[in-house]
Amino acid sequence: MEEISHIEQRRKKRQKRKRRKKMIQISFCILLFAIVCIICFLLYHHTKPKPYVIGLDPGHGGQDVGAVGYIQEIELTEKTVDFLEERLKKDGRFKVIRSRKNGENMDITERKKILLDKNVDLILSIHGNSDPTGTARGFECYPSPPGRDNHQISYDFAVCIAQQMAEAGNHLRGINGIRYAYYVTAENGDTQKIIKETSDITIYAQPSFAMVENVNCPAVLAEQCFLTNLEDVDAFGSQTGCAIAAEAYYKAICNYFQMEEISK
Repeated sequence: MEEISHIEQRRKKRQKRKRRKKMIQISFCILLFAIVCIICFLLYHHTKPKPYVIGLDPGHGGQDVGAVGYIQEIELTEKTVDFLEERLKKDGRFKVIRSRKNGENMDITERKKILLDKNVDLILSIHGNSDPTGTARGFECYPSPPGRDNHQISYDFAVCIAQQMAEAGNHLRGINGIRYAYYVTAENGDTQKIIKETSDITIYAQPSFAMVENVNCPAVLAEQCFLTNLEDVDAFGSQTGCAIAAEAYYKAICNYFQMEEISK
């Protein structure tokens, strides 16, 4: 009996050692799995590309309604930015910074500061055009002019915008829809806005639109359509028209960053 008791005790000890060893192995596997998960998590978040920060400026705002035609300019700018912001957010690869909320009264200096303080990767300022004759139509945009550090990247972005606007059916004004604007002061002190199709060394040092001056990222001001032309307003200033324009801007942004567009 005593011999049987010793055998039974040894058997129980062996079983206990086996259970302890198994528990250690299980604990080690759990720990190893947790470590692998943490490493994968850290690697994923380290290599995951950060979203591009897109600065959107709905021109004018508040008491400053901008140009007035068949609609007010702020109607076009706010509707278009709303559509574009929604599109960019749905894409998931972009973070949107607006220079102002709808209806907010804020001057150009304040709006620009908001975008620059957020270190945006790109600035798009949306406007509507006007013409006293009511006959002018189409799209044009203004990148940061020659002589600025960000001129070439702004021009490249402007090319993307103009191409997408043309594909959307908008008429490109001038040579290719891209122009330069300068505010030139005459000898009598009066300031006049001068539009140039190409770089002009005689005036390129003069200031351009404030939103495209003194920024270190691509910056383009877009004149989406003529508010004084009913056909233009119907095509690119109405609710549907602003959505079409917003889609063109979205595609231009994707093209500029060499990213595949994501279907709606």
